[in-house]
Amino acid sequence: MKEKMEGKEVSLTAKDLEMATLRWWLMSHLSYNYQRMQAGGFASMMGPILKKLYPDKQEEVIAGLKRHMMFFNTEPRWGAVIHGITIALEEQKAKGEDISEQTIIDLKSSLMGPLAGIGDTISGALYKPVILGICLGWAASGSLMGPLVFALALLGYDFFVTRFSIRKGYQLGTSAVTTLLEGGLFKTITTFFSIMGLFVLGIMVCKFITVDVGFVAVLGGKEIVFKDLLDKIVPKALPLVITLVSWRAVMKGYRIINILLSLFAFALIGGALGIIK
Repeated sequence: MKEKMEGKEVSLTAKDLEMATLRWWLMSHLSYNYQRMQAGGFASMMGPILKKLYPDKQEEVIAGLKRHMMFFNTEPRWGAVIHGITIALEEQKAKGEDISEQTIIDLKSSLMGPLAGIGDTISGALYKPVILGICLGWAASGSLMGPLVFALALLGYDFFVTRFSIRKGYQLGTSAVTTLLEGGLFKTITTFFSIMGLFVLGIMVCKFITVDVGFVAVLGGKEIVFKDLLDKIVPKALPLVITLVSWRAVMKGYRIINILLSLFAFALIGGALGIIK
């Protein structure tokens, strides 16, 4: 990690990685644009690293910033493994190892797509919907816990996953992605949040889907409310049936807007006929 270079010591420390993490966490999308996507945030993160690696070579710092201002776009949290690998390669390059500029550019280009797919699945399709489902109940009841917990859960997740990814990328180098995949980390996380998602979905069905059936039968002078009778047999059966029918329709390829319109029509007609209150 250290070497004498023209009287100066080339050195990256744990603090440098922490600062890189903080800069990327805060700045990954501050200069986001459709020409270079996240390149500005990446270059901003690499600036202090390059200045430390090349204290007396301004031209190397400029060249490094130019190569990191090329098009870059990935999922910013799990995709930060790329950032850790890049920092490690830049450090090795500064020490005189045979690493070309094109090697660094090609590595970033080849990894940003696959890691975007993994990161979007874990962050966007699994973690965030689960946390949102948990916090919706608090928000619906008027509690500030809903938005506060949701914001803290997202900010904490973003920071600690970014920190973990950069450190792993730096420690493992170009073998980082293979090691993480073969170690089963991504699969374990995906399985965990998939199961959690099913639990949260069940809670949301019970809490947020309300079907009040107005059908009442009179037997032997007693009123029998159909909904109460059904709930004694299978609690929340009607919300479950509506959810499963809607899910089945989605699986068969029906458009979601058509499913929503069908539910609206069903509720409107049922209310007009007195079947649904």
